[in-house]
Amino acid sequence: MKKTLFTTLFAGFLLFSCNNTPGSNISNKSADITGEWNITTVNGLSTDSAETMPFINFTDSGTVNGNASVNLFFGRYTVNADTLLLTEMGATMMSAEDMEIEMAIMQALSQTVTFALQDSIISVKDAEGATILTLERK
Repeated sequence: MKKTLFTTLFAGFLLFSCNNTPGSNISNKSADITGEWNITTVNGLSTDSAETMPFINFTDSGTVNGNASVNLFFGRYTVNADTLLLTEMGATMMSAEDMEIEMAIMQALSQTVTFALQDSIISVKDAEGATILTLERK
């Protein structure tokens, strides 16, 4: 059951990332989000119990990579004002006993629309404006 759910979420993650038009990597940046960030919450759930501390890394060349607790993910990102667009996303497909945080992070990455940076914390938001990920600079 968990494997089927993970596979379904992963397929949706890939489909979402492929429907965006590729463009320049970083345009009209209003905030510098480059660097490594710990993913501290996903949909209000603390990531403290994750297999491995989840993180996301935004490079200055427009690539993104990280760990969603069990699997590594990678792709490209674009920042335009407060919009955060993740494209060409992929991930490894390992399994673990507890995949709750993993699946929640992968789903949240596919729903990312905007962000707000305050001090060393990024609030990643979905289309409705709800915070789906909280990132803290490493």
